Amino acid sequence: MNKYNVTYDATVYSADGEAQTLKLTADDLQIVGNATNVGTYQVKLSQAGQEKLKQLTGNNGANYKWTFKTTANYIVTAATADAKLNGSNQKTFDGTAVTTAQVNSNGQILVHFTFPGSTTESTYALQDSDYIWNAGSAPVNAGTYTITLNKQSILAHLQDALKKQVNANVTISADDLGGQASFTITPKAITDITISGSDQSKTYNGKSADLDVNGLKITANGTVTNTPLVNPGITASDFTWYDAAGKKLDGVPTDAGTYQAHLNANTLVALQKANPNYKLNISSKAKFTLDATLTIEFEDTQEGNKQVGQTITKSGVAGSTVDNLDLKLPENYELAPDQELPTSYTFGKALSQNLYIKLVHKTAIVDPTDSATNPTKDESWFKKNDLVKDVTRTINYEGLSEEQLAQISEDQKK
Repeated sequence: MNKYNVTYDATVYSADGEAQTLKLTADDLQIVGNATNVGTYQVKLSQAGQEKLKQLTGNNGANYKWTFKTTANYIVTAATADAKLNGSNQKTFDGTAVTTAQVNSNGQILVHFTFPGSTTESTYALQDSDYIWNAGSAPVNAGTYTITLNKQSILAHLQDALKKQVNANVTISADDLGGQASFTITPKAITDITISGSDQSKTYNGKSADLDVNGLKITANGTVTNTPLVNPGITASDFTWYDAAGKKLDGVPTDAGTYQAHLNANTLVALQKANPNYKLNISSKAKFTLDATLTIEFEDTQEGNKQVGQTITKSGVAGSTVDNLDLKLPENYELAPDQELPTSYTFGKALSQNLYIKLVHKTAIVDPTDSATNPTKDESWFKKNDLVKDVTRTINYEGLSEEQLAQISEDQKK
């Protein structure tokens, strides 16, 4: 009877009029139909139950004509399910917010249903809007974050999922939801950290270069677009300097060149702390390139070495060579005697280097017998061939003094 949760109440009398007690078992009852889903089902006496009832009346019940009518109902109500979110997942920092596809990528973050007959396969995978981040929105930066269920949005999805799994035999409410999952964004490993500065110059005097570290740029292989490495405020004192051959220097560099700059341990910690989205390869040797600046100027030797034309600048480390200077003389000038036009330049150690090219005015030789050089009757020929210079003459006139005027007769003054 407990199987059906049915209470049977009936009085049966024997042939002598005595009330009989009928004890029914589960085998004495039979549900009409397959009572596996939610609904109301009828309960009737099984053949065994009918025979048991007949025996109470004597003569194996042959003294009566028996008609058995089903009057009991068996009601199957919907079970209540619990839904708990759990699991974990992770990704490497890529500069973008975590998506639902990434949350579900390893199949571990799931909503697990618990109801009569549920199994480990009774699960539900999250959809957009089903969950809430403890950060308020989908995270971007490295760290560990918590996901909880958005009860208002997910409830309808869970009800649909249960309906597909167990028809309408299980229900769920917002009060039955709980649990949480975790998602970790791990720092991205980067290598070959390079620390470089903007072009700097000084007149080489054998003293330490006054390095401007305010303009330092820190780059590395593997950084994410729009997420550069952050400078935590590195100063020149945060470095131990080595030359290109690996020889330790006593202080900051004094010459143009390429140097190895080993960050001190405390600075490495500060650099890592300032860049939590990256896992720095702290064994990398940072590079610092201090370029020399070459200034090329053309000078008019006939006018006090006045600069003419445009200033040209080149940069490079000590010992490097610019193979093609591709210099062009200013218009209407030519090289001064014994002056050559350089085609290449090799940098020295000085941070600031200069190259002066001496020039004289370009001249034109006119041969009266050569029609190519003999001027035509064109009045503007000289100007067209730049053989004319404008001359400015200033004439100052001063009047006669009183003494000079006194020496002039009145007739002459008329």
